[in-house]
Amino acid sequence: MAAGSDLSTCFKLLLLEAKPESLAAARTVWPGEEIVTRTLCQSLGVADQISREKVQMVLCDLAGNDCPGLDVLQQIRRVHPHLPLVAVLPGQDFSAALAAFRNGVDDVLIHPLNKDVLFNSRDHVIGRKKVDVQLASTQQAAKRSLDDLILLKAVGETTRSAEDLPKLLDRIIDLIQSALDVDIASLMLVDDEGTLKLRSAYGLPADVWDNVAIVPGEGVSGHVLKHGEPVLIDDLSTDGRFPPRGGVARYRTGSLLSVPIRYQQRTMGVLNVNNKRNGEAFTSVDQELLLTIAHQTALAIENMKLVGNLLGKNLEVERAHADLMKLHQDRTRFVCNLSHELKTPLTSVLGFSDLLLNFFDQIEPSKMREYVAGIYSEGKHLEHLLTGMLRLFSIDSGSENWQWQSISLAESFTRVLSEYEVEIAEMELELQVVFPEDLMSVWGDQDKLDLLLNSLVDNAIKFNREEGCLSVKAGNLMLYGKPVVYLQIANQGQSVSRENAEDIFQEYSQLGALDFGKPRGVGIGLATCRAILRQMQGEIFLEPVENEGTSIGLLLLTQQSHMELNNG
Repeated sequence: MAAGSDLSTCFKLLLLEAKPESLAAARTVWPGEEIVTRTLCQSLGVADQISREKVQMVLCDLAGNDCPGLDVLQQIRRVHPHLPLVAVLPGQDFSAALAAFRNGVDDVLIHPLNKDVLFNSRDHVIGRKKVDVQLASTQQAAKRSLDDLILLKAVGETTRSAEDLPKLLDRIIDLIQSALDVDIASLMLVDDEGTLKLRSAYGLPADVWDNVAIVPGEGVSGHVLKHGEPVLIDDLSTDGRFPPRGGVARYRTGSLLSVPIRYQQRTMGVLNVNNKRNGEAFTSVDQELLLTIAHQTALAIENMKLVGNLLGKNLEVERAHADLMKLHQDRTRFVCNLSHELKTPLTSVLGFSDLLLNFFDQIEPSKMREYVAGIYSEGKHLEHLLTGMLRLFSIDSGSENWQWQSISLAESFTRVLSEYEVEIAEMELELQVVFPEDLMSVWGDQDKLDLLLNSLVDNAIKFNREEGCLSVKAGNLMLYGKPVVYLQIANQGQSVSRENAEDIFQEYSQLGALDFGKPRGVGIGLATCRAILRQMQGEIFLEPVENEGTSIGLLLLTQQSHMELNNG
C-alpha cells in the first residue's frame, strides 16, 4: 500500500515485543491508532486480552534464540483462528519463517521495519483474512443448513406440543456435555421480564436452579445476552472482565465458553460450558460447535412454539366448530319449538274464531264468552312469546334505551312477586324472601330490571314442583374491593346438571324433549337475563345445590362500583 493510505481504516494493533521498543517503528506507521503493547515474557493471558480489548491485528517480534513468540502465537491462534498475525524476524532466516508459518502466522516481515512494508503487509493480511472468513462462513452456513434439516426432522418426529420443550432442552444439554466432554453445561432462556433463567443443566448443584436470575450485562451470561456475541475465555484469572462466581470448583480449568441462542436478530437465551474433563482450555473449534448447537436450539424452540401455536389454533377451530354445531342444533330446536308454541295457540284462535263465525246464532252466551276468553288467552300467549323474543334481540344488540338510576332491589322484587300470587298459590309453593334492611341499591334501568326479575321468578315457578319452596335471598358483598349486591333465587324442582350449567343461559336453549318433559316457552328467559346483565356489567350463574332443585345466583353493581369499573 502507498505511503499516503488512509490511516483511519487501520485496525487496533497489539505489539508483542521481544524487548521494550523492539517494534517501535510500528508506532510511527499508525499514529493516532490505539496500540496495545506487551512483552513476550509477559504473555500469560494474551488471548483473553485480545478478546477483552477487541484487538484486530497482532505484530509479534520473534528476535532472540530463546524467544517464546512461537508458543504465544500458538496460544493466540487456538482461541482466535481468524485474527491477522504477522511475525517480525531479525533477518532473512528461511527456517524461522517456515516455523512461523507452521504456527499460524499470516505474513512474515524482516527487521528493520518501514512504513510501506507495514502498510502492504497489513493490506495483504487483512484482505486474505476477509476471504478466509467469508469462505469459512459459507462452509459453516452450508453445514448448518444440513444440520437444521436433520434437527427439524427429528424435532418434527419426536415433539407434538410445547409441553415437550423441557425434554428437548435436556436432550440438548446431554448432547453438549457429550460433544464437548465437560463437567458443567447449562442452557438459559430469557423470561417475559428479560431475565435469564436456568432451564436445563448438567453438573450444577440442585440449589443453583432456583437462585439463577441474570439480568443483561451481569456476568458472562449477562454480557452475552446484552451484546449477542460469544465469549471464549482462555483463563478466567487473567481475563479480568468477569470475577469468578460459584467457587473455585465451578471453574476448575479457568477456561469457559458462553454463546448466545439467537433467532432473527433476537437473543433468546445463552449456552454455557466450563471445565473440560481433559483439563484443556476451550478453543475456537469448540466455539463453532457450540454456536451450531445454539443455532439449532433456537430453531427447535421456535419450531416447538409454532407447533404449540398450531395445536392451540386447531383446538380453537375445533371448539368454534363444536359451538357452531351446537348453535345450529339449538336454532333447529328453537325453530321446531317456536313452530309448536305458535301453532298451538293459533290452532285454538282459529278454531274458536271458526265456531263464532259459522255458528254465531247457535252458540249460547256462556259458551261464546268462553270462546272469546280462549281467543284472548291464546292471543296474549302469542303476544308474550313475540314480545319476549323482540326484547331479547333488542337488548342483546344494544339498541334499547337505558334510563340509568339507583334502584331498590327489595321494592322491585316485591312488586314482581305480587304479579305471581295466583301461580304461587295454585302450586302451593312455600315462599321464603330474605332482604336485609341495609341492602344497597343497584345501578340499572327500572324497566330492564323488572324484566330480569320477572324472567327469574317465572323460571323458578315454572320449573318448581308442587308444594315446593321458592327461596329469594339478597345481601351486600365486596368483590375485588368494589361493593356489589348478591341475589339468589332457588326452587325445589328440576335440577340442572353441571354439563348443562352454561347451556341454560344460551339463546334458544331449553332443557327437556320437544314433545314432552318441557314447559311452555321457547327458552329465552334466562338468555334475556344474561343479555340484561351484560349491559349492566353484572353476572348470572348456576349455583350448586345439596339436594333437589335449581339455584340461580346474580351479582349486581351499585352506582359506585359501576363508576369505578368504567373509569378505570
